[in-house]
Amino acid sequence: MPQLCPAEPVVAVTRLPATDVFINTHPFETPGEKARSVFGGYLLGQCVAAAQQTVPDTHDVHSLQSTFLLPGSPYEKVAYHVERISDGRSFSSRLVRAIQGGNVVHFTAIVGFQKRAPDDASANPPPKLSYHEAMPEFGHGNPDDIDQDSAEACLIEGGFPKDMLDTWRDPFQWRILPRDRTIGQTDTTSPNLDPTHFRMQSFVRVHPSMMSSPSPSSSSPSSRGTHLALLAFLSDLFLIYTTNLATARPVTAFSIETTMNHTVWFHAPEVPINDWLACERDTSWADDGRVLIRQRLWRRSDGRLVMSCVQEALARVQKPSL
Repeated sequence: MPQLCPAEPVVAVTRLPATDVFINTHPFETPGEKARSVFGGYLLGQCVAAAQQTVPDTHDVHSLQSTFLLPGSPYEKVAYHVERISDGRSFSSRLVRAIQGGNVVHFTAIVGFQKRAPDDASANPPPKLSYHEAMPEFGHGNPDDIDQDSAEACLIEGGFPKDMLDTWRDPFQWRILPRDRTIGQTDTTSPNLDPTHFRMQSFVRVHPSMMSSPSPSSSSPSSRGTHLALLAFLSDLFLIYTTNLATARPVTAFSIETTMNHTVWFHAPEVPINDWLACERDTSWADDGRVLIRQRLWRRSDGRLVMSCVQEALARVQKPSL
């Protein structure tokens, strides 16, 4: 099963002197020699970490809109070129280009930041709907009651190669609930349930021993930025395998599976990622070789919505051999 690894190194970037260019501080983890490209979560998390260093400490990331253009090598450094495209009184935007091989752009992102509201802000917040209210059966789940090997079993079910799984080092702990394929179905005995009615629920966190930074707070901007960069990394972790599980097809059934566009909204920047988060993933549309995957994360302790994410991926099924 995946081994735990320290969390901060997966999103750490180093600034080149007198520039807004950053490179990954540590080599990328790869699941064995079969890895053909750098995992997209690294690009997402590290581009947030790079952009964060070009805005004031009073600002938190609130959105990330990214496009994956070309696969990047997991064995070469990535240079994140940050362009300061706008700075207002409350909001700032950064354009980030991830470059390898000279001037080849492999990934681009627009990262939005918002100035943190003062603790005594008088504005009335809108009503909030927690996952306890939206999905009461999910709210009663307890990570301690779920098999520690549930994540490994889920990935193997989705066709993730066992030898690659054993070498993958991941800072996150997962506790995955039984998959629900019956949402919206009238005939639950049918062997061909609609994939868009598939829903996967789990609990996830960075193991406390894998996180040296304290919980984020308004007085600890570097720690806060690390937690948010790790949340961006998490947003892509095994997300595309929702397609495999929803269609009951293993990885080997697809000729290609890769992310095209990935958008994240950060709703609660002060929530620590080493708290248990409740995660729900589902598919909502597929056509012409593309699939749309959605996910939301809440803090388990109080049901507060922490992150929303939508991914468009390319997923082409293997043609049957003649």
